Amino acid sequence: MAILELVTFELAKGISDAEFLVENEHLNNWVKTQPGFEYRALAQAEDGSWTDTVFWQSMETASAAQQSFGEEPSLQGMMKVIDMESVKVDHQQIHTMQAPA
Repeated sequence: MAILELVTFELAKGISDAEFLVENEHLNNWVKTQPGFEYRALAQAEDGSWTDTVFWQSMETASAAQQSFGEEPSLQGMMKVIDMESVKVDHQQIHTMQAPA
C-alpha cells in the first residue's frame, strides 16, 4: 500500500534558506536512488517552517529509507542545517490519488 511521508521542520539558527537548499540537493540526489521512491515535494510555509512530502510504494520502503538517511555520508550536512529537535515525521496510508487525465 502506498505511503505518504510528511516531515515538518525548521532550519537551525543562523542557516539561510539558500544554505539549506544547497544541502537539499544532496537529499534530492540520494532519495531518487532509494527503492520504492515515487516523488517528493518540498514546501515552505509563511512562518519559515518547511514540509517535505514524499510518496513511497510501501511502508517497508519508507522505513528503510528513513533508517538509512542518518547513515548516508552525503546527507551529514543536512543534519547541520536542520533544527533536529523540530523534526516531526508522519507516515500515512494513501487510499486514493488523483492526477490530471
